[in-house]
Parts: sequence; C-alpha cells; structure tokens
Amino acid sequence: MTAASAKYEFIMVEFGMNGRVSDEGVIENTVFYELLCKDNLAISFDECPANSDIYLPFGFIGDEAFALKKNFMKPFIQRELNHDRKIFNYRLSRAQRVIENVFGITVSRFRIFHALINLSLHNINHVAMACCTLHSFLRKNRGNCYTAPEEQDKSLFCSFGKRPLQMPYT
Repeated sequence: MTAASAKYEFIMVEFGMNGRVSDEGVIENTVFYELLCKDNLAISFDECPANSDIYLPFGFIGDEAFALKKNFMKPFIQRELNHDRKIFNYRLSRAQRVIENVFGITVSRFRIFHALINLSLHNINHVAMACCTLHSFLRKNRGNCYTAPEEQDKSLFCSFGKRPLQMPYT
C-alpha cells in the first residue's frame, strides 16, 4: 500500500500483505488507515492554490474498492453517473495516474524489479522499501536530473495557470 505526492515522491509505503487480499482488506490492516480514521495523520492544513482565494483540503485518492472517508476520494460508480460526476471521475483518474507513474519511474530506475527477485520475502520488503526511499530522496534532491520531464505527466499540472485541462466530457 503506497501513497505519493503530486511531485512523484512516495509519502507512505507499507509492505507485507498477501496479494490475494482485496484492496480494502489491505488498507484496513495498515497503520495509515488507523490514523486516517482517527484524523491523526500528519497532513498539512488546507492550502490555497496559486491564483486562487479558495482553501482546499489535502486528501487521498483510491479506487472503487475503498470505503469513502473524510480525506479519501474515490470515483462514482458507473450506474450513478451524470455529466458532473463523469467530469469528476475523469479528473480523479488523471490524478490516480500519479501513483502509477511513480511506480513506473521507480521500476525503470531500479532494474532489480525487471526480473524475479531471488531473495527471502523479508529481504524483498527491505529492498523494495530502500528503492522507494531512494526514489523519493532523488526526486526531492535531484528533480529533473533523476527524472526526465518527459517521464512526468505534464497534463496533470495544466489546471494551474498554464492551460486548461482538456476533457472529453465538456
């Protein structure tokens, strides 16, 4: 179970759950989920985006398998979609691509993930955590030297003054 920032950095990583367990079952057995439910996560307070006077809360994005919580968004189910909900789902799916891109960048940089890892499960968890930690460290301290701009999804940042989001639903 992982969480990533819009800057393509891991902010939370937990390993060790069997792959046959559902997404909801995985998250319910994490310290992250316990803190989320108790409102004890060390999340920044609401911030005001550039060129706006509206304060927005920080939150997390999941898929349909997760339960809806105060700081946790998930898409609307297909049978309840209207025009506004389709737009919401579209934008949410664009934001979900960040975590997918974080994994893609990490796998492309650390070749140990390109083949079967011949280590004990305990050691695999340590190697994976080290790779996630090193990835975030390099993103934070080396930025574009570590990750080329073309590897990042520039379209996610278009709504912040450069050009409007292009959506098929408008």
